[in-house]
Amino acid sequence: MSDLSLTIILHNAEQAAHVIRHAAAPKCREIWATGQVVEATFRTHEDAKTDRQRAYYHGVVLKIIAAQARPNGQQYPLAVWKEHFRAEYLGHKTVTSKNPLTGKKVRRRVRVSTEDLGVKGYSQLIDRVSAFAATELGVTFPATYQQWEGMQVDPDTGEIIGGVQP
Repeated sequence: MSDLSLTIILHNAEQAAHVIRHAAAPKCREIWATGQVVEATFRTHEDAKTDRQRAYYHGVVLKIIAAQARPNGQQYPLAVWKEHFRAEYLGHKTVTSKNPLTGKKVRRRVRVSTEDLGVKGYSQLIDRVSAFAATELGVTFPATYQQWEGMQVDPDTGEIIGGVQP
């Protein structure tokens, strides 16, 4: 995400009309002036919140666990910790489908993905993983999710790149 981006939260039609006219349209003109194309996506705010939670979980929580945790003196990469916590706290579900060649029902275990989580589920996962890491692995985090939301962070990784924004 570049400095040419604009994120807005719209609460009602009147506010939307004002913000689009006075903030979004000028930002579009600024982007077009660089010869680039503008993309706009409208979705529920809850979806955007899970995006921010995902950035915090991967860019802060798992990254710090991978950097600090040393169970039995061994260090593991972020991907290993991500899969461990997914399996530990999200588990599997059984999916039933029909085999198109035989017509018979087939059951198989499918891992539950963090992509399946809503805002509350993601919040619970972050809390459980953070609590485990702090108490069992001795990991210290630079910021809670609430503090992190007020900080300057890398939009792609979620990593804290500056202090609290003015």
